[in-house]
Amino acid sequence: MTGKKLNRKKTTKAILDKVEEGLSDYQIYTALAVSSSTFHLWKQEHQQEYTDAKDQFAINSLELVERKLNKKIYGGWRRKERYEIDESGKEVLVSVERQQVDPELNAIMFFLKNRAPEKWNLIEITKIKQEDNANENLRKIVQDLSKYDVKNYEPEEDEYPVPKEFDSEE
Repeated sequence: MTGKKLNRKKTTKAILDKVEEGLSDYQIYTALAVSSSTFHLWKQEHQQEYTDAKDQFAINSLELVERKLNKKIYGGWRRKERYEIDESGKEVLVSVERQQVDPELNAIMFFLKNRAPEKWNLIEITKIKQEDNANENLRKIVQDLSKYDVKNYEPEEDEYPVPKEFDSEE
């Protein structure tokens, strides 16, 4: 059984919130000022809740990455603020602009390659084309070599007469 400090509902909720935020076990038990063994016992007692919180962190992280990727794919608008320092040393907002953000080509390529790799992965397409070309070249070589098959070979007449001293038929 873990100490009283970790068995409070409020503490358990706070721990699970930190797990959902992505904090490591070390960060959590040092912030709580408890030993790693005490925290490990708490984890064993709350294994399902802990696992659910870790899963929720993974889902939240994936959603965040997808939102950021979509912003890069589609582009959009952002607010640009310009500040200056006045005589009293305070920062004062001078102007606000809306700036258009263009879509990023790398983000678009990443999205397409992962969405439909058979269609958009240029490296794979190039490899397939090279294999097809290599097979076609090999086919041509085999066809060319078939001309030289012994069955198809007929000796041609000698262009020059063989001198009698070299003629072995006599």
